[in-house]
Amino acid sequence: MTDFLIGAAVASLAGMGIGGGGLLVIWLVLVRRIPSAAAQGINLLFFAVSALCALPVHHKRRSLPRRQIGVLCAAAVPGVFLGCMLADMLSQETAQQCFGYFLLITGLWQGFRVLHRAQHNRHA
Repeated sequence: MTDFLIGAAVASLAGMGIGGGGLLVIWLVLVRRIPSAAAQGINLLFFAVSALCALPVHHKRRSLPRRQIGVLCAAAVPGVFLGCMLADMLSQETAQQCFGYFLLITGLWQGFRVLHRAQHNRHA
């Protein structure tokens, strides 16, 4: 039941754009003791299902620029293959460190964006 509640919370955060996927990996690795590579695979599956579920809503709102979707899809396929090849070349420890740095940089970037927006709104 706890995993279901955590999954629902992560899905809610992801739906709000808060980066729930990173939180899911942290939960799976630190609490559930799932190996990092498996947790990242679960996270990717979670993201794919979430994106597919959101697609009809965005399509109905006409918030999906078709040209950009085509470019992103065309880039995604080779990106997946390159990512798989890179993952095979890295040790699990190196992959974990890279993912940790990625989460740290992304979190800092998002934090600075929020602060910048708040400062901009204060002066507007």
